Amino acid sequence: MIEPPHPADTPAIEQLARCSGVFTPEEIHVVREMLDGFFNPEPRDDHAFVVYRNGNANAIAGFAVFGPTPMTDRVWDLYWICVDRAQQCRGIGSILLQTIERDLQTRGARAIYLETSDSAQYCAARAFYERHAYERIAHIPDFYAVGEGKVMYRKTLEKIEPGL
Repeated sequence: MIEPPHPADTPAIEQLARCSGVFTPEEIHVVREMLDGFFNPEPRDDHAFVVYRNGNANAIAGFAVFGPTPMTDRVWDLYWICVDRAQQCRGIGSILLQTIERDLQTRGARAIYLETSDSAQYCAARAFYERHAYERIAHIPDFYAVGEGKVMYRKTLEKIEPGL
């Protein structure tokens, strides 16, 4: 089941990010800040969170964060999709991504952008986005650190009517 998180989910979401093996301590801190902004929004807090809950256990198996890109015409950024390492390759990430895309289509979004690392650690993430028809539009060497560049992806979205 996909739904917005509840404040009581914060420790589980942080733990999921921590155990992913790819989130840095700084990124985990940002996840926490974004959760705090989601639960107690200020005018600048316009991002959305969704979680994927596993059946009866109601445990969080994945989460995603996305938001509108400032000063653009109906463009959104996908900040993170994170799935429990033990539950990867079971379609959870695909379900989260498809849910986000449908939500953004009903909002009239015209495109979604994301960025990720070019490191070997993120090879599976890049392959995941490419399997879901995200177009690699840029590569910036040495962006995050010397030897670690940034890869940017885009997907154009078609508008759909709510309820379809």
